[in-house]
Amino acid sequence: MRSMRFLLVPGVSAAALSITLGCTASAEQVAPPNNKLFFPTGMAVTPGDAMLFVANANSELVYDSGTISPIDLANVDQIVQAWTSSTKTIPEGCSQDTDHTETLICPDSTFIQAPAAARVGNFATAIAVQDTHDGKLRLVVPTRGDPSIAWVDWDGTALSCNANGEAFALCDDAHRLTFVHNDPNLEQIPDEPYDVYADSDADFATVTHLTTGSVTLIDSPRGGTATIADVVTGIFQADPTTGLTGATGIAGRKAGSDGAMVYVGARSENRIQMFTVAHPLNGAPPYLISGNWFFLDAVGANAGSSFDTRGIEFSASGDRAYVINRNPASLQVIDTSLSVTGFPTNKLIAATSICRQASKLAVMDSGDGDRAYVTCFSDGALQVVDPRDGASVIDVVAIGRGPYAIAASPLRKKVYVTNFLENTVAVVDVAPDSPLRDRVVLRIGIPTPQP
Repeated sequence: MRSMRFLLVPGVSAAALSITLGCTASAEQVAPPNNKLFFPTGMAVTPGDAMLFVANANSELVYDSGTISPIDLANVDQIVQAWTSSTKTIPEGCSQDTDHTETLICPDSTFIQAPAAARVGNFATAIAVQDTHDGKLRLVVPTRGDPSIAWVDWDGTALSCNANGEAFALCDDAHRLTFVHNDPNLEQIPDEPYDVYADSDADFATVTHLTTGSVTLIDSPRGGTATIADVVTGIFQADPTTGLTGATGIAGRKAGSDGAMVYVGARSENRIQMFTVAHPLNGAPPYLISGNWFFLDAVGANAGSSFDTRGIEFSASGDRAYVINRNPASLQVIDTSLSVTGFPTNKLIAATSICRQASKLAVMDSGDGDRAYVTCFSDGALQVVDPRDGASVIDVVAIGRGPYAIAASPLRKKVYVTNFLENTVAVVDVAPDSPLRDRVVLRIGIPTPQP
Protein backbone atom coordinates (compact mmCIF):
# COMPACT_ATOMS: atom_id res chain seq x y z
CA MET A 1 0.00 0.00 0.00
CA ARG A 2 1.23 3.51 -0.84
CA SER A 3 0.33 6.77 0.77
CA MET A 4 -0.33 8.57 -2.52
CA ARG A 5 -0.30 8.12 -6.29
CA PHE A 6 1.06 10.36 -9.01
CA LEU A 7 1.77 10.37 -12.70
CA LEU A 8 5.04 11.55 -14.22
CA VAL A 9 4.26 12.62 -17.78
CA PRO A 10 7.00 12.18 -20.43
CA GLY A 11 8.95 15.38 -21.04
CA VAL A 12 8.30 16.71 -17.52
CA SER A 13 11.28 16.80 -15.21
CA ALA A 14 11.50 13.94 -12.74
CA ALA A 15 13.36 16.31 -10.43
CA ALA A 16 10.10 18.17 -9.98
CA LEU A 17 8.62 15.09 -8.34
CA SER A 18 8.68 14.66 -4.58
CA ILE A 19 6.81 11.79 -2.96
CA THR A 20 6.86 9.77 0.21
CA LEU A 21 5.80 6.15 -0.09
CA GLY A 22 3.89 4.58 2.74
CA CYS A 23 3.87 0.91 3.60
CA THR A 24 6.45 -1.47 2.19
CA ALA A 25 5.56 -4.59 0.26
CA SER A 26 7.20 -7.89 -0.56
CA ALA A 27 9.27 -8.32 -3.72
CA GLU A 28 6.58 -10.49 -5.28
CA GLN A 29 3.89 -7.92 -4.59
CA VAL A 30 5.74 -5.12 -6.34
CA ALA A 31 7.35 -7.07 -9.19
CA PRO A 32 6.10 -5.83 -12.58
CA PRO A 33 4.21 -8.12 -14.96
CA ASN A 34 6.17 -9.43 -17.94
CA ASN A 35 3.19 -9.45 -20.32
CA LYS A 36 1.61 -6.02 -19.83
CA LEU A 37 2.04 -2.47 -21.08
CA PHE A 38 2.08 0.12 -18.31
CA PHE A 39 2.77 3.74 -19.23
CA PRO A 40 4.66 2.85 -22.44
CA THR A 41 7.17 5.47 -23.53
CA GLY A 42 10.22 4.46 -25.57
CA MET A 43 9.95 2.22 -28.59
CA ALA A 44 12.17 0.88 -31.37
CA VAL A 45 11.95 -1.49 -34.34
CA THR A 46 14.88 -3.84 -34.92
CA PRO A 47 16.93 -3.93 -38.14
CA GLY A 48 14.99 -6.11 -40.57
CA ASP A 49 11.74 -5.08 -38.87
CA ALA A 50 11.31 -8.41 -37.07
CA MET A 51 10.71 -7.15 -33.52
CA LEU A 52 9.30 -4.15 -31.72
CA PHE A 53 10.66 -3.28 -28.27
CA VAL A 54 8.52 -1.16 -25.94
CA ALA A 55 9.72 0.51 -22.73
CA ASN A 56 7.18 0.61 -19.89
CA ALA A 57 7.96 3.56 -17.62
CA ASN A 58 6.05 2.52 -14.46
CA SER A 59 5.09 6.16 -14.05
CA GLU A 60 2.76 5.59 -11.09
CA LEU A 61 5.40 3.51 -9.29
CA VAL A 62 2.93 0.69 -8.79
CA TYR A 63 5.81 -1.74 -9.33
CA ASP A 64 9.45 -1.74 -8.27
CA SER A 65 10.78 -1.31 -11.82
CA GLY A 66 9.92 -0.73 -15.44
CA THR A 67 10.16 -3.31 -18.21
CA ILE A 68 11.10 -3.80 -21.86
CA SER A 69 8.42 -5.73 -23.77
CA PRO A 70 9.40 -7.61 -26.96
CA ILE A 71 6.66 -7.87 -29.60
CA ASP A 72 6.92 -10.17 -32.64
CA LEU A 73 5.83 -8.06 -35.63
CA ALA A 74 5.14 -11.11 -37.80
CA ASN A 75 2.44 -12.07 -35.31
CA VAL A 76 1.06 -8.53 -35.46
CA ASP A 77 0.96 -8.66 -39.26
CA GLN A 78 -0.76 -12.03 -39.28
CA ILE A 79 -3.58 -10.84 -37.04
CA VAL A 80 -3.93 -7.53 -38.91
CA GLN A 81 -4.07 -9.28 -42.26
CA ALA A 82 -6.81 -11.62 -41.08
CA TRP A 83 -8.73 -8.73 -39.56
CA THR A 84 -8.54 -6.46 -42.61
CA SER A 85 -9.35 -9.23 -45.09
CA SER A 86 -12.86 -9.96 -46.33
CA THR A 87 -13.35 -12.50 -43.54
CA LYS A 88 -12.79 -9.86 -40.78
CA THR A 89 -11.38 -12.53 -38.48
CA ILE A 90 -11.47 -11.59 -34.78
CA PRO A 91 -9.20 -13.74 -32.57
CA GLU A 92 -10.41 -14.98 -29.23
CA GLY A 93 -10.17 -12.26 -26.59
CA CYS A 94 -10.16 -9.46 -29.18
CA SER A 95 -13.00 -7.15 -30.19
CA GLN A 96 -13.92 -4.50 -32.72
CA ASP A 97 -13.60 -0.89 -31.57
CA THR A 98 -17.14 0.48 -31.36
CA ASP A 99 -16.06 4.06 -32.06
CA HIS A 100 -13.56 3.28 -34.85
CA THR A 101 -14.87 0.17 -36.56
CA GLU A 102 -11.73 -0.28 -38.67
CA THR A 103 -9.75 -0.96 -35.48
CA LEU A 104 -9.29 -4.31 -33.76
CA ILE A 105 -8.52 -4.29 -30.02
CA CYS A 106 -6.55 -7.19 -28.54
CA PRO A 107 -5.00 -7.85 -25.12
CA ASP A 108 -1.33 -6.90 -24.90
CA SER A 109 -0.52 -10.41 -23.65
CA THR A 110 -1.51 -11.71 -27.11
CA PHE A 111 1.60 -10.10 -28.59
CA ILE A 112 4.21 -9.60 -25.85
CA GLN A 113 6.78 -12.38 -25.67
CA ALA A 114 6.65 -12.49 -21.90
CA PRO A 115 9.53 -14.95 -21.21
CA ALA A 116 11.85 -12.72 -23.27
CA ALA A 117 11.12 -9.46 -21.39
CA ALA A 118 13.60 -7.56 -19.20
CA ARG A 119 13.36 -5.24 -16.20
CA VAL A 120 14.93 -1.76 -16.12
CA GLY A 121 14.68 1.25 -13.81
CA ASN A 122 11.70 3.56 -13.48
CA PHE A 123 10.81 6.32 -15.96
CA ALA A 124 12.53 4.94 -19.07
CA THR A 125 12.19 7.50 -21.86
CA ALA A 126 13.46 6.02 -25.13
CA ILE A 127 15.09 3.01 -26.79
CA ALA A 128 17.83 2.87 -29.41
CA VAL A 129 18.93 -0.38 -31.06
CA GLN A 130 22.57 -1.12 -31.89
CA ASP A 131 23.20 -3.93 -34.36
CA THR A 132 26.33 -5.73 -33.15
CA HIS A 133 26.61 -7.58 -36.50
CA ASP A 134 26.87 -11.01 -34.88
CA GLY A 135 23.20 -11.93 -35.05
CA LYS A 136 22.58 -10.06 -31.82
CA LEU A 137 21.36 -6.62 -30.86
CA ARG A 138 21.94 -4.21 -28.00
CA LEU A 139 19.28 -1.88 -26.61
CA VAL A 140 20.29 1.42 -24.99
CA VAL A 141 17.63 2.78 -22.64
CA PRO A 142 17.83 6.16 -20.85
CA THR A 143 16.18 5.89 -17.44
CA ARG A 144 15.27 9.06 -15.59
CA GLY A 145 14.45 7.55 -12.20
CA ASP A 146 18.04 6.74 -11.14
CA PRO A 147 19.30 8.48 -13.32
CA SER A 148 21.05 5.80 -15.37
CA ILE A 149 21.41 4.41 -18.89
CA ALA A 150 20.63 0.72 -19.24
CA TRP A 151 22.10 -1.56 -21.89
CA VAL A 152 20.26 -4.76 -22.64
CA ASP A 153 21.39 -7.50 -25.03
CA TRP A 154 19.03 -9.41 -27.35
CA ASP A 155 20.25 -12.81 -28.54
CA GLY A 156 17.35 -13.38 -30.91
CA THR A 157 15.13 -15.07 -28.35
CA ALA A 158 15.40 -13.13 -25.08
CA LEU A 159 16.60 -9.90 -23.49
CA SER A 160 19.34 -10.05 -20.85
CA CYS A 161 20.93 -7.42 -18.62
CA ASN A 162 22.38 -9.32 -15.70
CA ALA A 163 25.51 -11.43 -15.36
CA ASN A 164 23.82 -14.58 -14.05
CA GLY A 165 21.43 -14.88 -17.00
CA GLU A 166 18.35 -15.00 -14.78
CA ALA A 167 15.18 -14.52 -16.79
CA PHE A 168 13.26 -11.27 -16.19
CA ALA A 169 15.69 -10.11 -13.52
CA LEU A 170 16.31 -6.42 -12.93
CA CYS A 171 19.33 -5.10 -14.82
CA ASP A 172 22.36 -5.39 -12.57
CA ASP A 173 24.66 -2.48 -11.73
CA ALA A 174 27.01 -3.27 -14.60
CA HIS A 175 24.12 -2.86 -17.04
CA ARG A 176 22.82 0.38 -15.51
CA LEU A 177 25.45 2.98 -16.35
CA THR A 178 25.83 5.85 -13.90
CA PHE A 179 29.51 6.90 -13.68
CA VAL A 180 32.11 7.80 -16.30
CA HIS A 181 34.17 4.69 -17.12
CA ASN A 182 31.89 2.88 -14.64
CA ASP A 183 34.09 4.24 -11.85
CA PRO A 184 32.16 5.57 -8.81
CA ASN A 185 35.12 7.84 -8.03
CA LEU A 186 34.62 9.70 -11.29
CA GLU A 187 31.89 11.96 -12.61
CA GLN A 188 28.25 10.87 -12.40
CA ILE A 189 26.02 11.36 -15.41
CA PRO A 190 23.73 14.43 -15.36
CA ASP A 191 20.09 14.16 -14.37
CA GLU A 192 17.22 13.48 -16.75
CA PRO A 193 18.62 11.27 -19.53
CA TYR A 194 16.08 11.83 -22.27
CA ASP A 195 16.67 10.84 -25.90
CA VAL A 196 19.15 8.38 -27.42
CA TYR A 197 20.88 7.59 -30.69
CA ALA A 198 22.85 4.37 -31.27
CA ASP A 199 25.43 3.90 -34.03
CA SER A 200 25.88 0.32 -35.23
CA ASP A 201 28.88 1.09 -37.44
CA ALA A 202 31.11 2.81 -34.89
CA ASP A 203 29.76 1.04 -31.77
CA PHE A 204 28.65 4.00 -29.69
CA ALA A 205 25.48 5.60 -28.35
CA THR A 206 24.75 9.20 -27.35
CA VAL A 207 22.16 10.37 -24.82
CA THR A 208 20.76 13.86 -24.22
CA HIS A 209 19.75 15.27 -20.84
CA LEU A 210 16.49 17.19 -20.59
CA THR A 211 17.35 19.72 -17.86
CA THR A 212 21.11 20.20 -18.08
CA GLY A 213 22.01 20.76 -21.72
CA SER A 214 24.42 17.83 -21.62
CA VAL A 215 25.25 14.88 -23.88
CA THR A 216 26.64 11.55 -22.68
CA LEU A 217 28.72 9.25 -24.90
CA ILE A 218 28.56 5.49 -24.39
CA ASP A 219 31.29 3.23 -25.74
CA SER A 220 29.54 -0.01 -26.73
CA PRO A 221 31.99 -2.47 -28.33
CA ARG A 222 30.57 -5.51 -30.07
CA GLY A 223 30.48 -8.42 -27.67
CA GLY A 224 31.96 -6.27 -24.92
CA THR A 225 30.82 -4.24 -21.94
CA ALA A 226 29.22 -0.85 -22.48
CA THR A 227 30.72 2.05 -20.51
CA ILE A 228 30.21 5.78 -20.24
CA ALA A 229 33.17 7.25 -22.13
CA ASP A 230 32.52 11.00 -22.04
CA VAL A 231 30.08 13.67 -20.84
CA VAL A 232 29.91 17.11 -22.45
CA THR A 233 28.12 19.79 -20.41
CA GLY A 234 27.06 23.39 -20.97
CA ILE A 235 26.21 22.88 -24.63
CA PHE A 236 23.15 25.16 -24.60
CA GLN A 237 22.39 28.37 -22.74
CA ALA A 238 19.36 28.81 -20.53
CA ASP A 239 16.27 30.55 -21.84
CA PRO A 240 16.45 34.12 -20.45
CA THR A 241 12.71 34.18 -19.77
CA THR A 242 12.15 30.81 -18.11
CA GLY A 243 15.66 29.95 -16.95
CA LEU A 244 15.23 26.48 -18.48
CA THR A 245 17.96 24.71 -20.39
CA GLY A 246 18.32 21.22 -21.77
CA ALA A 247 19.38 18.98 -24.64
CA THR A 248 16.47 17.16 -26.24
CA GLY A 249 16.16 15.43 -29.63
CA ILE A 250 19.16 13.58 -31.05
CA ALA A 251 19.88 11.72 -34.29
CA GLY A 252 22.80 10.76 -36.48
CA ARG A 253 23.49 11.41 -40.14
CA LYS A 254 25.34 8.36 -41.41
CA ALA A 255 28.89 9.04 -42.52
CA GLY A 256 30.36 5.57 -43.08
CA SER A 257 32.32 3.20 -40.88
CA ASP A 258 33.62 6.01 -38.66
CA GLY A 259 30.08 6.64 -37.46
CA ALA A 260 27.56 9.39 -37.83
CA MET A 261 27.58 13.13 -37.47
CA VAL A 262 25.33 13.52 -34.44
CA TYR A 263 22.76 16.33 -34.40
CA VAL A 264 21.43 17.57 -31.03
CA GLY A 265 18.48 19.90 -30.44
CA ALA A 266 17.80 22.19 -27.49
CA ARG A 267 14.97 22.93 -25.12
CA SER A 268 16.13 26.51 -24.67
CA GLU A 269 17.89 27.61 -27.87
CA ASN A 270 17.07 27.85 -31.56
CA ARG A 271 20.21 25.93 -32.45
CA ILE A 272 21.21 22.46 -33.64
CA GLN A 273 24.65 21.44 -32.35
CA MET A 274 26.69 18.83 -34.21
CA PHE A 275 29.14 16.30 -32.76
CA THR A 276 31.47 13.62 -34.03
CA VAL A 277 33.02 10.80 -32.03
CA ALA A 278 36.80 10.46 -31.93
CA HIS A 279 38.40 7.02 -31.53
CA PRO A 280 42.05 7.43 -30.45
CA LEU A 281 44.56 5.17 -32.22
CA ASN A 282 46.11 4.14 -28.91
CA GLY A 283 42.91 2.38 -27.82
CA ALA A 284 41.96 5.06 -25.29
CA PRO A 285 38.22 5.61 -24.74
CA PRO A 286 36.36 7.54 -27.45
CA TYR A 287 35.25 11.09 -26.80
CA LEU A 288 32.87 13.68 -28.23
CA ILE A 289 34.09 16.50 -30.46
CA SER A 290 31.87 19.56 -30.71
CA GLY A 291 31.52 20.59 -34.34
CA ASN A 292 29.54 23.16 -36.26
CA TRP A 293 26.05 24.31 -35.46
CA PHE A 294 23.25 26.02 -37.30
CA PHE A 295 20.25 28.08 -36.24
CA LEU A 296 16.56 27.33 -36.64
CA ASP A 297 15.88 30.97 -37.38
CA ALA A 298 13.65 30.88 -40.48
CA VAL A 299 10.36 29.87 -38.82
CA GLY A 300 8.36 31.97 -36.37
CA ALA A 301 7.05 35.50 -36.01
CA ASN A 302 10.51 36.74 -35.06
CA ALA A 303 13.77 35.47 -36.50
CA GLY A 304 15.52 33.25 -33.98
CA SER A 305 12.37 32.31 -32.07
CA SER A 306 12.17 28.64 -33.08
CA PHE A 307 13.24 26.50 -30.13
CA ASP A 308 12.20 23.62 -27.82
CA THR A 309 13.20 20.92 -30.30
CA ARG A 310 11.56 17.61 -29.38
CA GLY A 311 12.64 15.30 -32.16
CA ILE A 312 15.13 14.93 -35.01
CA GLU A 313 15.03 12.22 -37.67
CA PHE A 314 16.86 11.69 -40.95
CA SER A 315 15.61 10.32 -44.23
CA ALA A 316 17.05 6.97 -45.29
CA SER A 317 19.53 8.72 -47.59
CA GLY A 318 20.66 11.14 -44.89
CA ASP A 319 20.00 14.09 -47.22
CA ARG A 320 17.07 15.42 -45.23
CA ALA A 321 16.68 16.08 -41.51
CA TYR A 322 13.22 16.51 -40.04
CA VAL A 323 12.97 18.60 -36.87
CA ILE A 324 9.89 19.14 -34.69
CA ASN A 325 9.75 22.20 -32.44
CA ARG A 326 7.21 23.37 -29.90
CA ASN A 327 7.92 27.10 -30.08
CA PRO A 328 6.51 27.78 -32.57
CA ALA A 329 4.83 24.42 -33.18
CA SER A 330 6.44 23.40 -36.46
CA LEU A 331 8.04 20.66 -38.48
CA GLN A 332 11.08 21.88 -40.38
CA VAL A 333 12.78 20.08 -43.25
CA ILE A 334 16.53 20.69 -43.44
CA ASP A 335 18.66 19.97 -46.50
CA THR A 336 21.53 17.90 -45.10
CA SER A 337 22.96 16.75 -48.44
CA LEU A 338 26.73 17.03 -48.66
CA SER A 339 28.14 20.18 -50.22
CA VAL A 340 31.24 20.29 -52.42
CA THR A 341 33.30 20.51 -49.22
CA GLY A 342 31.86 17.22 -47.98
CA PHE A 343 29.97 18.93 -45.16
CA PRO A 344 26.16 18.92 -44.82
CA THR A 345 24.36 21.94 -46.29
CA ASN A 346 22.09 22.37 -43.23
CA LYS A 347 19.63 24.79 -44.86
CA LEU A 348 15.87 24.98 -44.31
CA ILE A 349 13.93 23.98 -47.42
CA ALA A 350 10.37 23.51 -46.09
CA ALA A 351 8.26 23.93 -42.97
CA THR A 352 4.69 23.54 -41.75
CA SER A 353 2.69 24.19 -38.60
CA ILE A 354 1.93 21.14 -36.44
CA CYS A 355 0.21 20.39 -33.11
CA ARG A 356 1.25 22.38 -30.04
CA GLN A 357 2.60 19.54 -27.89
CA ALA A 358 4.38 17.41 -30.44
CA SER A 359 6.41 14.69 -28.73
CA LYS A 360 8.25 12.50 -31.24
CA LEU A 361 8.41 11.78 -34.95
CA ALA A 362 9.29 9.05 -37.40
CA VAL A 363 10.18 9.40 -41.07
CA MET A 364 9.51 6.67 -43.62
CA ASP A 365 9.04 6.05 -47.31
CA SER A 366 6.37 3.36 -47.55
CA GLY A 367 6.35 3.39 -51.34
CA ASP A 368 5.43 6.86 -52.59
CA GLY A 369 7.97 9.18 -51.01
CA ASP A 370 8.92 10.26 -47.52
CA ARG A 371 6.27 11.02 -44.93
CA ALA A 372 6.86 12.42 -41.45
CA TYR A 373 4.62 11.11 -38.67
CA VAL A 374 4.28 13.34 -35.60
CA THR A 375 2.75 12.30 -32.26
CA CYS A 376 0.55 14.93 -30.60
CA PHE A 377 0.36 14.14 -26.88
CA SER A 378 -2.42 16.47 -25.75
CA ASP A 379 -4.52 16.09 -28.92
CA GLY A 380 -4.53 12.30 -28.93
CA ALA A 381 -3.55 12.40 -32.58
CA LEU A 382 -0.95 11.43 -35.14
CA GLN A 383 -0.26 14.01 -37.83
CA VAL A 384 0.97 12.90 -41.25
CA VAL A 385 3.19 15.43 -43.04
CA ASP A 386 4.08 15.38 -46.73
CA PRO A 387 7.41 17.26 -46.91
CA ARG A 388 7.20 17.95 -50.64
CA ASP A 389 6.16 21.26 -52.21
CA GLY A 390 6.71 23.30 -49.06
CA ALA A 391 5.46 20.64 -46.59
CA SER A 392 1.91 20.27 -45.29
CA VAL A 393 -0.14 18.17 -42.89
CA ILE A 394 -2.12 15.82 -45.13
CA ASP A 395 -3.89 13.71 -42.51
CA VAL A 396 -4.71 13.66 -38.80
CA VAL A 397 -5.28 10.24 -37.24
CA ALA A 398 -7.17 9.69 -33.97
CA ILE A 399 -4.59 7.54 -32.23
CA GLY A 400 -5.41 7.22 -28.50
CA ARG A 401 -4.82 9.00 -25.19
CA GLY A 402 -1.38 10.50 -24.73
CA PRO A 403 0.45 9.35 -27.88
CA TYR A 404 4.17 9.67 -27.28
CA ALA A 405 6.81 7.39 -28.84
CA ILE A 406 6.68 6.27 -32.46
CA ALA A 407 8.55 3.71 -34.54
CA ALA A 408 8.31 2.91 -38.24
CA SER A 409 8.60 -0.28 -40.26
CA PRO A 410 9.24 0.36 -43.97
CA LEU A 411 9.15 -3.36 -44.77
CA ARG A 412 5.79 -3.90 -43.07
CA LYS A 413 4.44 -0.48 -44.11
CA LYS A 414 3.24 0.33 -40.61
CA VAL A 415 3.98 2.79 -37.84
CA TYR A 416 3.57 2.01 -34.14
CA VAL A 417 2.64 4.57 -31.47
CA THR A 418 2.64 4.24 -27.68
CA ASN A 419 -0.43 5.68 -25.96
CA PHE A 420 1.02 6.61 -22.59
CA LEU A 421 -2.26 7.43 -20.83
CA GLU A 422 -4.18 4.31 -21.88
CA ASN A 423 -1.42 1.65 -21.86
CA THR A 424 -1.68 0.64 -25.50
CA VAL A 425 0.30 0.58 -28.73
CA ALA A 426 -1.58 1.70 -31.85
CA VAL A 427 -0.67 0.01 -35.14
CA VAL A 428 -1.21 2.29 -38.15
CA ASP A 429 -1.40 1.02 -41.73
CA VAL A 430 0.59 3.35 -44.02
CA ALA A 431 0.72 1.27 -47.22
CA PRO A 432 -0.01 3.56 -50.20
CA ASP A 433 -2.41 1.08 -51.82
CA SER A 434 -4.34 0.25 -48.64
CA PRO A 435 -7.96 1.42 -48.27
CA LEU A 436 -7.11 1.86 -44.57
CA ARG A 437 -4.04 4.00 -45.14
CA ASP A 438 -3.27 6.24 -42.16
CA ARG A 439 -5.78 4.48 -39.94
CA VAL A 440 -5.33 2.49 -36.73
CA VAL A 441 -5.97 -1.13 -37.69
CA LEU A 442 -4.95 -2.69 -34.36
CA ARG A 443 -4.68 -1.55 -30.77
CA ILE A 444 -2.31 -3.70 -28.71
CA GLY A 445 -3.70 -3.63 -25.18
CA ILE A 446 -7.15 -2.97 -23.78
CA PRO A 447 -7.33 0.81 -23.20
CA THR A 448 -7.31 1.74 -19.52
CA PRO A 449 -10.54 3.62 -18.65
CA GLN A 450 -10.19 7.35 -18.06
CA PRO A 451 -10.08 8.23 -14.34
